[in-house]
Parts: sequence; structure tokens; C-alpha cells
Amino acid sequence: GGFRSFAGERKRSRKMSAFDSMKHAVHTVFKDAVEAVMPVSNVSQFRDKGVLTPEEFVSAGDLLVAKCPSWSWQAGEAAKAKDYLPKDKQYLVTRNVPCYRRVDALSSSVKETQMTDAEDSEWTETVAVAGAGG
Repeated sequence: GGFRSFAGERKRSRKMSAFDSMKHAVHTVFKDAVEAVMPVSNVSQFRDKGVLTPEEFVSAGDLLVAKCPSWSWQAGEAAKAKDYLPKDKQYLVTRNVPCYRRVDALSSSVKETQMTDAEDSEWTETVAVAGAGG
């Protein structure tokens, strides 16, 4: 067995359907059972199986955080911490990344507009700029 990289357990901002909730619960039980019987590998199997050792995960995460400022390490909940990872590097999260689907939706609803300047009757072009939310 080995350590598979993951983006962390994110808080769900939307309600899950009953079916999704059941799938999540079954997956959690399965994952916990596998982790209980499979040892964490300290032998690199990335090329063969795509599995990272904890050291490889931390090293790759450190590089990602250094190169991409939207990524950061998180400690997470102490009760869920894995002892084979540093306490402050349990998982990676990314924030403030533009969602191009939302940008496209915003672009189609907020159009470039033109207004007439009352004083000199010249056309003034205004452009809406979306905030930096993710």
C-alpha cells in the first residue's frame, strides 16, 4: 500500500443528496478499512502505480506552494491528522482561483455598456470588472 495524494477533505458548501451522502459514507468506511490494514509505503511507487510516499507528497506540495501562491498547506482537524505527515502539512488547498465558467456567465450577463454624458453629449464607455472571488 501507499499514500495517495489528495486535495484534502473540503467542507461542503452545498447540501449533498441522500444518495451522495450514502456514497460518501461507504467510501469513508472503505478508505478507513484499507488504511487500517495497509501500511504506509516508504518505497517510491510513483512511476509504477502513481502512489506517493509521505516524503514525496510533502516535497511535491512544498514545490507547488512555492511556485503557485494560490496553494497552501493546511493542518486540518487534529483528530483526523495522519501521523506520517507533518502536523502543519496534512493537506493542500487552493484559493482565489478564477472559475472560467463563472467568468463566462458573468461576461454574458454583464455587457459592455455605453452611457451618454449629460454635460457634453459624448459617449463614455464603461466596463464592469468582476471581483477576485473563486
